[in-house]
Amino acid sequence: MSRIRGIEVRLPKDVINNRKNGLDIVKNKKEDLTAEETDQQQIKELVSKLPKLDKIFELHRKIGVGTFSSVYLGSLRQHHGLAEAERRWFAIKHLVPNTHPARVEHELRCLQEMGGQDNIIGVELCLRHVDTIVFVMPYIPHRKFSEYVSSMDAQELRDYLKALFVALKRVHSFGVIHRDVKPSNFLYDRENKRYLLVDFGLAQRISPPPPAVPPPPPPHPPPAHANSNIRKRLRDEEQSPPAAKRVALDLTVRGRGEAAREGEHAARGRGERREPALQLPAAPPPAVNSEVKRPPCACAGVGAVCAACAGRAGARACRAGTGGFRPPEVLLKYPHQGPAVDMWAAGVVLASVLSARYPFFRAADDAGALAELADLLGSAPLQRAAAKLGRRLLMSRERRGLCMRKLCARLRNAPPPAPRAPPAAAPAPRAAPARACAHCRLPAAQCLCPDERVPADQFTAGVSVAGFPDSAFALLARLLEPDPAARISAAAALAHPFITGTDL
Repeated sequence: MSRIRGIEVRLPKDVINNRKNGLDIVKNKKEDLTAEETDQQQIKELVSKLPKLDKIFELHRKIGVGTFSSVYLGSLRQHHGLAEAERRWFAIKHLVPNTHPARVEHELRCLQEMGGQDNIIGVELCLRHVDTIVFVMPYIPHRKFSEYVSSMDAQELRDYLKALFVALKRVHSFGVIHRDVKPSNFLYDRENKRYLLVDFGLAQRISPPPPAVPPPPPPHPPPAHANSNIRKRLRDEEQSPPAAKRVALDLTVRGRGEAAREGEHAARGRGERREPALQLPAAPPPAVNSEVKRPPCACAGVGAVCAACAGRAGARACRAGTGGFRPPEVLLKYPHQGPAVDMWAAGVVLASVLSARYPFFRAADDAGALAELADLLGSAPLQRAAAKLGRRLLMSRERRGLCMRKLCARLRNAPPPAPRAPPAAAPAPRAAPARACAHCRLPAAQCLCPDERVPADQFTAGVSVAGFPDSAFALLARLLEPDPAARISAAAALAHPFITGTDL
């Protein structure tokens, strides 16, 4: 028998060149597609996967894109012959196929329960076929935030924030955090004064805070008969039907005790015998905000991390959100986050309007974001807030922070604000103005250091800074409070003098 070791095929050079050119032509065709043609191609793919959508709606163009979804502008097919002003327009949100079903269900439930009122978007229809899911929601015309951030006046800003706080108050009343509050998710129809809070794809239920006082530990070890009761309960669980076991399935991280019990079940199934483990009293959980005393480490106070510290388990917490809008508790990975996350993001929006700068924060990672907060708010307030969250924040040098009133006036090319008088202070003889700041050594007209004698959250009625009332900066200080427990809530923000207009 003959053995064929291999067949080598040699193609002519012109055939190889033609194939290469053909591939290049295909690539060039894909690169030459305009954005509009690409959107139309995606619309065709969507309606081919969901034919029922094409029977009801006519998709025109893409109006938004995100990490987990794409949004298209659509109208009813039965209104095809009407003028555009007479049509009813919809925002059709297509979720990416790999979105977790629990996240889709939670977003849909949020839209159904609290949407449709208080400036929160609702849902008109939900369509699904296999892994293709779309939400049909009402649409309002809006413009980009960057187009009007520098032209908003005090009254328009007051109405804008009031509508945002009304929406957040309703969201928080349902025990939900939006987690992605930003201008692109708060649609603003400037001509008709309409507002809509959208995109609940990252919404999260508020986790309960840890108990303030831990329960006292048991004074003595459990009696001997406790072990027999546990063994008897486990034996009963083994005889339960498979359906009951599936219902009781827990997908959370299991402790060592559960793993030990599973090993005991397996040993019984193999006919082996294991001695019962010694039952010890459970150690009491650490108190909240209590200082955990650890032995001194070799890397304490040194710009390095030893092997023992590097081997510790890292902190885990939800970090969902957009960069530049994450509060200190998210950056420090505090697990028990609450509605204060959304209020911080609202403060960043307010800071963007007051300073006419968007985006306001530009850090690319968490460490850079914390450095930006330290430069703006000061290292001492940030470290105090970190200590209350059970974190320790180390910095290379101390930072005094900046005065937002002076900073916004500088960025808007407005005259610097007049020095504020300390509250309840006796009138002192007027001294000659200082020529330079004692801290930054800059001239008084260029100094941005904060005045520590006057709290930043207090305002003077009738005083205007960079075209905005002084009360707007007082509200900004309450929103950008590093400590989430001391940060102002949505209900309290609606009663603030700047929102109510009683700051004159």
